[in-house]
Amino acid sequence: MSATNPSEAQLEAVLQAALYLLGARQDQMLTIEEWTGLARAVAACQERKTAEYLTDHDLEDIAERYGLEWDEATDGALPSLDEE
Repeated sequence: MSATNPSEAQLEAVLQAALYLLGARQDQMLTIEEWTGLARAVAACQERKTAEYLTDHDLEDIAERYGLEWDEATDGALPSLDEE
């Protein structure tokens, strides 16, 4: 599958993530879960890693505070929490 020719499922994932994000914006809430969902959908279409579309601050929050499912093989590496 080529990044220039996304599948119907990939396009549907991007559309759903965008719709959730727009709905969240209307409700004045943008959560890390919503940003991660959008980043995952775009990354899948681009054949890249989710982490490439999130900020360093987002990745630190995911590693430290959020119980999001995270697969380093598809999502990319999270920052190490051992730095103290």
